[in-house]
Amino acid sequence: GVLITAGTVLYCLYTAPGLALLPLTLIKSAPKVSAPQLHASASSELAQNRERQRQLERRNEGREGGLDSRDRRELEQLVREERTLVRRERLASEREGEGHNIFYRAYLTLCAIFRPLKLVFGLLLLVISLVVFASMLITCIDKLKNSVCGRHCGYLLGHTQIFNPINWLFTFTSRVFPIDYILFLLLTLLFFTSSVIGIASIGIRFLWVTLFKIRSGKTSPNALLMATVMLTLMTLALNYALSMIVAPQYATFGPQTFCDRPSGRPDSQPDCSNHHKAVRPCSERSDNPLANLVCTPSVASTFLNRITVNFPFLGVIDFWAQFAFLGIFVLVFVVMLFRVPKMDEQQMDEDLREEEEEGLLASTGRRFGATWQDITGKAKGVKRSDYGTVSGESAGAGAGESAGSRAG
Repeated sequence: GVLITAGTVLYCLYTAPGLALLPLTLIKSAPKVSAPQLHASASSELAQNRERQRQLERRNEGREGGLDSRDRRELEQLVREERTLVRRERLASEREGEGHNIFYRAYLTLCAIFRPLKLVFGLLLLVISLVVFASMLITCIDKLKNSVCGRHCGYLLGHTQIFNPINWLFTFTSRVFPIDYILFLLLTLLFFTSSVIGIASIGIRFLWVTLFKIRSGKTSPNALLMATVMLTLMTLALNYALSMIVAPQYATFGPQTFCDRPSGRPDSQPDCSNHHKAVRPCSERSDNPLANLVCTPSVASTFLNRITVNFPFLGVIDFWAQFAFLGIFVLVFVVMLFRVPKMDEQQMDEDLREEEEEGLLASTGRRFGATWQDITGKAKGVKRSDYGTVSGESAGAGAGESAGSRAG
C-alpha cells in the first residue's frame, strides 16, 4: 500500500503530463524548419559572420595596438557564434544524410513520406486520451457520490451507476476472444508509454531542481537507474488506476453475469434462457445472494480492495490523487495545445559541444598512449612472432659452440 501511494505521486507528476504530451507530440512532430532550410540558414549566417570578422580585421589593420576593446569583444563574440554555426551546419548536413550510405538516406526519405501517418496516429491517440480522461472522471464522480462507505474504506464502489465508456467497450468486446485482452494490453501500454514520455520530457527533478535529463544516447547511468525505479513505482500505481478508476467493473468481474430470477428449488440454478432481461452483470453488492456464489472477482481487484479497506488512509490518498492526475492532464493539455513547438537550439548546441569534447578527450588519450609507448619502448597491441625467439636461441647456441671450439 505504501509503495502504491508513493508510485501514485510519481504517476500524477509524470504520467499525466505524458498522457497529454504523447498525442500532441505526434501531431506537432513535423519540424518547423526542414533540414535543407536549416542547412541553408546556417550557411548564410556563417557567411555573414565571417564577412563581419574580415571587416573588423581590415578596419584595424594599420592601427597601432591592434583592435580596441569594443571591436575585440565583438570579434570574440563572432568567433563563438562561428563555432556554434559550424556545429549547426554539420548537424543539418547529417540530417540530410550527407556522409552516410544509401540505406540511411532511404530511411530519412521514408520518415518524411510517412510523416502524415504520424499525424493520423496522433489524432487517434488524442481521441483515446480524451475518452480515458472522461472515463476516469466519471468513475471518480461515481465513487464520490455512490460509495458504500466513503472515506472509511477508500471510496469503494459497490456497483457502477454512471455509464463508463471504457467499461462498456471492454465488456462488449469480451464476447469475442481475445479482443478485450488486446485492448486492455494496448491501454496498459498507453499509460506506460505516457510515463516514459513524461520522464523524458520533464527529467528527474527534486521540486524545481533538475537532477538528471533523459536524452537519446546521452543519459547518465545514474539517471537510467533512477528512471527505472520511478517506472517500477508508477507501474504499481497503474495497477490501482486501471483496476479501480479506468475500468473498475471490467477489472473486477470482467464479462461475468448471473441470472437474477428466483430458482424453483434451493439446490437448483435459475433459468434465464427465456428471460434475457434478467441477466445482470456481476457487482460487489447485489440484492440476489446467488451473485456471491456465481461471481468471482479478479485477484488484482481483491488485493487492492483489501488494501483500501485495511488502510483507508492510503485508499483516500490514492483516490483523491486521481483528481490531481486529471487536473494536471488538463493543464498540460491546454498549454501544449496552444504552444508552438520550437527547436531547442541551446540544447542542440550543448549536445554538439559535448560530442566535440568527447572527441578531443579521445584524441588526447591516444596522444598520452603514444607518449607512454615512446617512453617504455613497447608497442601496445602489437603481436610478437615466435621466430625472433627461435633465432635468438639459435644465435646463442651458435655463439656457445664457437666459443667452445676456440677454447679447445
